[in-house]
Amino acid sequence: MPYLIAASDVPEEAKKLTKETLKKILSLVFDNKLYYALFLLALMLITLKIIGLCFRPFRKKNSIHMSFLKSVIQAMTAIAFLLQIGSLSDTFTKFSSSILMSSSLIVVVLGFVFQEGLSNIVHGFILIIFKPFDLGDRVKITIDGQQISGYVKNINLRNTIIQNVANNSFVIIPNAKMDLGVIDNSYFDADSVNSNFLDISVTYESDLEKACAIMSECITRHPLVREARKPEDRDKPVDIVVCNLADSGIALRASVVTKTIEENFGACSDIRRELVYRFSQEEDVDFAYPHVVVKS
Repeated sequence: MPYLIAASDVPEEAKKLTKETLKKILSLVFDNKLYYALFLLALMLITLKIIGLCFRPFRKKNSIHMSFLKSVIQAMTAIAFLLQIGSLSDTFTKFSSSILMSSSLIVVVLGFVFQEGLSNIVHGFILIIFKPFDLGDRVKITIDGQQISGYVKNINLRNTIIQNVANNSFVIIPNAKMDLGVIDNSYFDADSVNSNFLDISVTYESDLEKACAIMSECITRHPLVREARKPEDRDKPVDIVVCNLADSGIALRASVVTKTIEENFGACSDIRRELVYRFSQEEDVDFAYPHVVVKS
């Protein structure tokens, strides 16, 4: 039957041997600068990993503040450990002492060398304070005349990462460029809605009023459209306008309003499908398309 060994049952010689072995290991680590540096390096990596694990629960909340705060804490932790490791070297100690003696000159030189990097850090803090976007927001950014559209995936001390909707690639933008660019944020206001035009064309021979009524009904009844509208406006017919008289038909336009741009794409697709089916059931309503008449 298994039993526990009490501390009093352990021989004194074994205890003494264990203590001496532990002292030798600690002495070997802390007295040897190389081993101590390796110990600090391993401890730094473990600490950085623990910090990342502590911030993992905040990923689901898509908080830009937490993402940036994690980068700041990890950077400060790494710098503190690296300075401690560097202090073990006599050369580094002498070099740091000489730097302190000429601190004003060094500050000017470092400020010039790391001007862009420091600028990105400062602009990163500005983005965090004023918060023009959050993680997961779909944004359209115009920087130096170039337009980038995608989802905000991460922000750190140096840059902001955008997942491009065009090819699903990741665009890394320096925080300074991000702060100075023009940002179109579809999710900036939690109560905002997204609107997109839906255009179709019907033939001149079609019953125009019936075509407008069918189009308005299909849009008004769609659940995503009803959800985005105010309760008192949900049963109100959507307005259909004649936006152009083209060569092959009459162009009709309506505004489809949903809560998000992703829902808008799906709603417009569903409405187009419904219009194809509904128009096919009507004899006096038909889609317009170019016709070519060949006479011999």
